[in-house]
Amino acid sequence: MPGHGPALNWSGILVNFATALYEHDLIVNFISSDIGNQADMQRHSLDLVLLKFSTGEYHPLARRPQIHVQRSPEVEPWVVSKIVGDNLALVVHSDDGMFSDKLIIFEWKTGRRLLQHEATENAYSSLVFVSPELLLVTNRVLSHLEVWHIPPQQPNPKPPIQILSLQIPAVSLDYSLFDFDCYGESNPFLHSTPYLPTPRPFFSSPKNSIIMVTLRLSSNAGRRTSYNLIVHRRALLDRIHTLTSPSLLEQQECLSTWLTNEVTVHKTTDPENEFVELEARSELVSTMPHPRSSPRTHDFPTFPTSQTSQTLPTSHIFADPGTSSVSSGLSTDSSTSRCTFLQVPWAKWGPPVSRWFQLNETQAWCVTSSNGQRYAFSEPNPLNGRKLMVSVVDFNPHNFRRNAEMMARLQGGEAENNGSAGNNEEGKEEEEEEEFETLDHKGVFSEEVYMGLKCVVYRAPDEYDFDAVVMDEQRLLGVKLKRHNSGESVKVLYIG
Repeated sequence: MPGHGPALNWSGILVNFATALYEHDLIVNFISSDIGNQADMQRHSLDLVLLKFSTGEYHPLARRPQIHVQRSPEVEPWVVSKIVGDNLALVVHSDDGMFSDKLIIFEWKTGRRLLQHEATENAYSSLVFVSPELLLVTNRVLSHLEVWHIPPQQPNPKPPIQILSLQIPAVSLDYSLFDFDCYGESNPFLHSTPYLPTPRPFFSSPKNSIIMVTLRLSSNAGRRTSYNLIVHRRALLDRIHTLTSPSLLEQQECLSTWLTNEVTVHKTTDPENEFVELEARSELVSTMPHPRSSPRTHDFPTFPTSQTSQTLPTSHIFADPGTSSVSSGLSTDSSTSRCTFLQVPWAKWGPPVSRWFQLNETQAWCVTSSNGQRYAFSEPNPLNGRKLMVSVVDFNPHNFRRNAEMMARLQGGEAENNGSAGNNEEGKEEEEEEEFETLDHKGVFSEEVYMGLKCVVYRAPDEYDFDAVVMDEQRLLGVKLKRHNSGESVKVLYIG
């Protein structure tokens, strides 16, 4: 399949690609091309090429199969993208610090740029959709997870907007966070999945899957340590709805801390065709948490989401009058707003929906070690460091309850629950749900890190000589690496 598309005169470097195979039979290639002369500082163009995966031709639903992203002095910027429904979201990062990191959201079928958000340098590296309309972006500089709401397309469209800042546990002064990524398969989808192969006995519902957040830290003495933070997607979605409910925001008005984005929206209207197009430019203007000083407002704007019947409020928006112009029958309006959103400490959102795992250095680079409701990890055998022990963690609540019941029976739990003890069974279950475990992080974080997400850990009976383990829907892939971390061999292990 042509890397750049069917056009024969296309040149450049394939920087990365993104796919939406089951939903759209779509693959998007990110191409960096040299289009300037030696004196041009912005000589490299980054563009998207939208192809039909099964044929390699331009995708028939893409009105503009080639979409320009940016020009910059960097030959190969870091680009990561996810596609859900009609939305294509990407982060662009400069390894050389030549430009500020960006979050960009396109409507890929029309080629319209819905949002371009400017962050600081070295802030962004990855993103994942929590639902078709909620996007999670890791921000390494601020040590938080940005939550963005992408409103559904409607006659009077609204731009994507940040609605929350979810902090991770505070890192101690002896450590620094140098890598902060997130991953979540299977991806949510907005439409049907006509290209999903059947039968698929292991295909998990995306809303029941887990999201994996990887933190890699380094101490002042040069010692590295890494963790995977596992969050259940449905539980996180419920948590976001709770934290953005109008009643809670009213209560938190003067008590909590807020951050501020400045958003400039350009709105183009074609009266003849009843066509409205928005493009929003956003920038974080207040990185210091502050109490909200603006007057309290009661008209919290809300948007319906496709995943739930609840309504999701946006942040508080205070707009300034904009400018307008008319040319060629098109009406253009521009307005600038300041949007404040709640910054939520880890202890207020994370413990009930999360579980932490410490990683060995090789495993920390394997981002594809989770799929659906399963997560795989490896650890060296303490008696033979050259052998790995492999485990699969199951976050399916049904399997956890079934395993707990089985363990209770093995330990004589059924006999103990007879008689009056049976009346308290429901209360005991509720009490058990509230129990939190504590991560033994040995001073990496400056606060206690609690976790309450339940799981079952299954350990493979054998030991293996590969270096890391990754997984898909029904297989574990043991990867043997060469000296420079290039792949040497892969061993396939089937689950079940």
